[in-house]
Formats: sequence, structure tokens, C-alpha cells
Amino acid sequence: MAETSNSENKTSEEAKANEKNSRSITLEETKLESMNSEESTQATEPTQTQTTEAADSELSLQTELEAAKKEVESLKDSWARERAEFQNFKRRSAQEFVSIRKEAVRSLVSGFLNPIDNLERVGATQSPSEELRPFVDGVAMILKEFYSVLEKSNVIRFDPKGESFDPMSMEALSSEEGDQYSEETVIDVYQAGYYYKENEDKFTLRPARVRIGKPKS
Repeated sequence: MAETSNSENKTSEEAKANEKNSRSITLEETKLESMNSEESTQATEPTQTQTTEAADSELSLQTELEAAKKEVESLKDSWARERAEFQNFKRRSAQEFVSIRKEAVRSLVSGFLNPIDNLERVGATQSPSEELRPFVDGVAMILKEFYSVLEKSNVIRFDPKGESFDPMSMEALSSEEGDQYSEETVIDVYQAGYYYKENEDKFTLRPARVRIGKPKS
């Protein structure tokens, strides 16, 4: 009986010891799991923070890039407008310069035309006397020099006798009709005309005053 009692006591003590060890192991496992969970949380938190910061940085860069693109487009539009305005300014300036030059040439040359006309009338004297011959020849030489100077300045004298009538460069003072005329033709020149020519630019300084022949109506 005593042996049985001792055996039971021993078994009871072993069971208690095993239960105590089991509780201790369970507690240790719980602590270990808690520590692992904390470490996992601590390891995860910086990663999430870094991801958020990276996303914010990317969004900021994207915003700055869009703003830069808009600014570039704005500058391109502004440059295009400025260029167009400058081209228009150059064109207007060139047109104004041509207009001013035309008026300057017309004003300058017009002052010489009447004296030249008078010299031409003297030079056109038919059968001058021996006394007047040297004078008439001298006038003819002066006229040639005048014409040469004017031509060097791109001022051209024109006598359109026999040519088709051009109302842009001629002024008809009189006319006659006849079957011999197929179109309006200059048959006589009362006063020569002058025009200014530079490259392809040409404009009349003074129209030629003429008599024309016209087909019968």
C-alpha cells in the first residue's frame, strides 16, 4: 500500500511538472511570437513610409514636368507671335521705304524735266541758220549728258511713237480713227515720258503725252 501511494504521488508530481513545463513553453512561444510580430511590424513600417515618400516624389516630379511642358509651349507660342510681328514690321518698313524712295525720286527728277523739255525744243529746231548751228549742236550735247546722268540713276526717258497705247504710262491728248488701225496706237508724241526702274520695280514718273490712232467704231 505504501508503495502504491508513493507511486501515485510521484506520478502526480511529474504531471504537475509537465504541466508547468508546458505552460512555460507556451509562454515562451507567445513571447517569441509577439517579438516576431513587433519585428515584422517595425520592418514593414519603414518600407511603407519609403513607398509613400517615393510616390509623393514621383507625383511632384510629374507635376513639375507638366508645368515645364506648358511653359515651353507658352514660350514657343510667344516666339512664333514675335517672329510673325517682326516679319510684318520688316514688310511694312520695306514698303514704306519703297514709297518714300519713289516720292523722293519723283520730286527730284520732276524739277529737271521742264528744263530738259525746253532744251529738247531748242534741239529740235529744223534747219537752223549757220549762226545758230553751234548753239543747237551744243544743246544736243547737253541733252545727251542729261540723259546719261538720268539713266545712271535708273530714270529712263521713253518715246512711245508707234507703240500700243498704255494708259498706265501714257496720256492721250488727242486721237483719230482710221481703218489702218487695228488697235489704239501712238501716232505722235507731244511730250516724252519718264519712268524709274530698279530690278523688277518700275513706276512712271511722268506719262508720255501722245496722240493716238483708233480703229473705226
